[in-house]
Amino acid sequence: MAKIPQYEGVVTASLAECSLWLEDFVGAQAWANLAWSLAQIQRIERDFVHAALVQGQAAIGLDDLARSDERLHHTITRARTVNSVEFELPALIALAKLELKRNHPADARARLNDVWEAAERGPYPMHQADAYNVLATIARAEGDTPAAIDAATKAYQAAWCDGPPYAYHWGLQKAKAHLAAFGAAEPDMPPFDESKFEPLQEVEINPKDEYWLDPDKLD
Repeated sequence: MAKIPQYEGVVTASLAECSLWLEDFVGAQAWANLAWSLAQIQRIERDFVHAALVQGQAAIGLDDLARSDERLHHTITRARTVNSVEFELPALIALAKLELKRNHPADARARLNDVWEAAERGPYPMHQADAYNVLATIARAEGDTPAAIDAATKAYQAAWCDGPPYAYHWGLQKAKAHLAAFGAAEPDMPPFDESKFEPLQEVEINPKDEYWLDPDKLD
């Protein structure tokens, strides 16, 4: 079957995100750079934004702060041009992490201040969880235990979403780690309630519907 570069680029950027969650920053960088290369083929703006984002995030993990700064600012500029809030928010959160690595906690907080309203309005609970986890890290670095526990608790609540298994796993894990570091209890959250959601309708999938592409005609 012929490859479709745009789809391949989207998947590659997603693989970079998976590597970031696993803290495999070398692997994340490789996937991110490939996603950037693939974005050059069809030149879809969202693909450039996504690729630049994961490049910048990977660079933080590799302590390449100058590269991270350039890639993340590039992400924000292009994301705002096409109104891609879902990419702008993680870029701002990543910049907060970058400022913290530079030992600039006040600047890190300022980056997060641009996240809260848009993340709540979205709603983007995963981005909220990530932002609160970074805020907890800032508070821990400043030795402010109550603020760190409060931020970690809010991160936990945001990452809970509808409750496991429909929760943001990595956000929960980081929040749990923050709370455990202070011996603080995890918040009491309601479990997933299946009765609140309508069951998915059974549908018959036609692999050759109007969106089907004949692989023999794609070369």
